[in-house]
Amino acid sequence: MTRVNKKQIEKGLRNEAWQRLWDTVRESGSGETLAKNLEKFFTSSEMTMLEKRLAIPILLARRLSYREICRAIDISQPTVSFVKHHLTRKPRIHRQRHLLTTPSYRGKTTPFRSRAGRDRWNWLNQLGR
Repeated sequence: MTRVNKKQIEKGLRNEAWQRLWDTVRESGSGETLAKNLEKFFTSSEMTMLEKRLAIPILLARRLSYREICRAIDISQPTVSFVKHHLTRKPRIHRQRHLLTTPSYRGKTTPFRSRAGRDRWNWLNQLGR
């Protein structure tokens, strides 16, 4: 796999880059033209990685097992699992936490606001009041 630096680029630049890629894809009339245009953006190893990842859903639709897919296109089982689960997962809905309620620990409420950190002893100050 290709190694990538984890530092993110600014949002405006990222949007402009995606727009440029989208324009290139849209201008391509056929699959061959698209592949030739994408070679302007990606190295040969990145193109190979992209092609393999695009092939995974096709092979899954043909009802091949993970092991058969791995042998066919020379990838690991975690990669097949990653692609499958990211294609089929539902959007996440994050729970909202109530900041004013006391946290519970195994169903029991505690007198402190947090179990760790410097706020864990603040409940002692309230006893002296």
